[in-house]
Amino acid sequence: MEPNVLSQDEVLLLIVSQLAAYGFSQLAQTVAAVTGAVAELAPSSKLSELLFLGKEQDESEELEPTEFSAEEDQDEPMEGSGDSHSKYLDFDNELKPTSRPFPEYTQLYYTQHKGPCRCAAFSTDGKYAATGSHDTSLKVLDVSKMKNRTGDAGDKPVIRTLYDHVATVNDLSFHPNGLVLASCSDDQSIKLFDLSKPGVKRAFRTHTLCVPSAFIPLATSSWQVCIDTLRTSISSSSSPTCRELKKLTIQGTDDNSVRIYDVKTFQCYTTPSTAPDLHRGGITHVRYSSTGSVFATSSADGSVKVWDGVSGKCVRSIENAHAGAPVSSVRLSRNGKYVLSAGKDSVIRLWDVGSGREMVRYEGAGHMRESLQAAFTYNEDFVLMGDENSYNVLCWDTRTGILVKKIQGQNNIVKCVATSTTDPGFLSCSVA
Repeated sequence: MEPNVLSQDEVLLLIVSQLAAYGFSQLAQTVAAVTGAVAELAPSSKLSELLFLGKEQDESEELEPTEFSAEEDQDEPMEGSGDSHSKYLDFDNELKPTSRPFPEYTQLYYTQHKGPCRCAAFSTDGKYAATGSHDTSLKVLDVSKMKNRTGDAGDKPVIRTLYDHVATVNDLSFHPNGLVLASCSDDQSIKLFDLSKPGVKRAFRTHTLCVPSAFIPLATSSWQVCIDTLRTSISSSSSPTCRELKKLTIQGTDDNSVRIYDVKTFQCYTTPSTAPDLHRGGITHVRYSSTGSVFATSSADGSVKVWDGVSGKCVRSIENAHAGAPVSSVRLSRNGKYVLSAGKDSVIRLWDVGSGREMVRYEGAGHMRESLQAAFTYNEDFVLMGDENSYNVLCWDTRTGILVKKIQGQNNIVKCVATSTTDPGFLSCSVA
C-alpha cells in the first residue's frame, strides 16, 4: 500500500456510504454490487467531510509556499547574490580605471503585452525573468528558452501570465529562491505569486496599502508604488532580526515614507513621519543592496538617500542629486559602496555612499519626460539605460563614463532596462 493513501476497499466504502447519505440508495447498491464493496449501505457523510478537510489543507499549503519554511532561516549564500565582491566595482582597490571589453548584443526574443511594458526583473539565479505592464498583467519567462530557440511547438519562453492586479503594474522583484514573485500596482496593492504551482495565476498573498492620515494625502489616480525584496540575510542582533530580514519587502509610494514589510505577516517597519531624514516628495524607486545591509531610495524631490537595512536610519542623504530635477531610479553596487542614480536632467550619476561625492557621470541619453531606469550589468562593468531621443539602449563604461554603445531593437522609448544577475544579457521594456 502506498503511504498516506487509503485502500481501494476503504475508498469504495466511503463512496457507497456517501451516495446513500445523498439519497441515492439504488445507485449505492449498484456501485456496491459492481465493485464488490463490502458495505451495509449505512448513510454517512464521512467522504464529504474528508474532502472538505483536504481542500482546506490544500488551500493552506498554497498560502505557505516553500520560501517561508524553517529551512530558509539557515544563512546560506545565494547563487548569484554576489557574496564575493572582489571582481566588481571598487575604486578603492583599482589603481587606475580601465575600459572593459564590451559584449556584442543580439536580440534573441521579443514578446509584448497588450499595453506598455513598464518594469522587468531577473531572478537571483538568472533562470527566470518577469515583466509587468500597464495592462495589469505580469509575464514570467524562462531565460534558457529565450536564449535557445528551437522552433518546436513547446518552445515558448513565456511560461506563465499572471492576472490579479486591476491597475498598472509598477514594479517587480523576485524572492531570492526564485519561487515567489512580488509585484506592486496603481491598485494600491502588493501581491506575492507562488511560481512553483504551474496552474496558479492569482496571488497567494495580497497586501492592500493604506497611508496614515498624518502623511501627505495621495491622489489615487496617479499613485505609484515601487518595491524590492531582500536578496539575502545579514547578521545582526537588532530589530528586525536576521531571521526576519530574509523575508522582507521594501515599498515606497507617492508619500515620503519608506515602509518595510514582513512578506509573511505584512507587519510594517517604518521611519516615523516626523523624522528629519524623510524625503520631501514621493518616492520613485527603492532598491536593496545584494547583502541587504543597506537600501537606497530616490524621490521626486530630487534627492537620493541610503538607509541602514537593520535600523532603518538614513546613513547618506544626497540633496539636489540632479540639479533639482526628479530622480527616477537608484541602484546600489554589490559591495554597497556606490549608488547609481538616474535623473530627469538627462544625466546618470554614480555616488560614493561614504562621502556623498559624485564619482562618475554618464551623459548622452535624453531623459526628461518618462521616468527611466538605469542599471549596472551583472559584473558592474557597464551602465545601461534607455534614451528618449532615439529609442535605443545606451551603454556607458562604468568606471570612465564613456558612452561605448547604442543598442537598437525597440520602436519606442525604453522605460526600463533589467540586467541579468549572472551574464551580460538584459531585457528592455518599451512604452509601446
